[in-house]
Amino acid sequence: AVLAVDLDNLSEKMLEEELPIAEMGGSNSKNMLGTPVVAIGSPMGVSGSVGYGIISSGGTALSITDRSCKLYLTDMKGSKNACGVIFNLHNQIIGIITNQHTIADMNGMLTMYGITELKKIVEKMSNGSPVAYMGIRGVDVTTEIHEELGVPMGAYVTELEFDSPAMRAGIQRGDVITEMDGMETRELITFHSKVLEAKIGSALRMTGKRLGATEYVE
Repeated sequence: AVLAVDLDNLSEKMLEEELPIAEMGGSNSKNMLGTPVVAIGSPMGVSGSVGYGIISSGGTALSITDRSCKLYLTDMKGSKNACGVIFNLHNQIIGIITNQHTIADMNGMLTMYGITELKKIVEKMSNGSPVAYMGIRGVDVTTEIHEELGVPMGAYVTELEFDSPAMRAGIQRGDVITEMDGMETRELITFHSKVLEAKIGSALRMTGKRLGATEYVE
């Protein structure tokens, strides 16, 4: 969600001060491991709490509905109800705290979604445009899988949201999306980009391949 406050509702004292702007940083650097970070918001389960630590592992690709992002682990121990944002020491947001993917034996270590993959979504929502929904989770078909198993190159559908537009259109788990609106789809990122660009209620023409009796058919 993106929340906005009308400037007319702010006090004169607040308006006289320079309102701080939180700058979006990047989270795809090869040097993320060991990066000092600060967690603010409610990382300890209490509003206004703060945590300090480092990025201890991550860059793990995570497939979410109609998107993909990277998941990072920190060495900060937080609440199971943690939320908020994570900054680097250059005052830039580099992650959004999530507790949905914490590994049981990690004993409450804070994890975050990298900000790089979320920037376009935040920008679109901030401009008042809702984000389109298709209902697909998927993975790339690697060259090795293509050559060894004969799976066509494209976006391989691993999961469908129940009663989603994708399911209602007849897409099935195991299908390989090869084209969207005339654009060749050899990677999952192309599918994600097309869905993000789409307007609510618009139609996307998709071409795919499905395993038949002996081979994949269009």
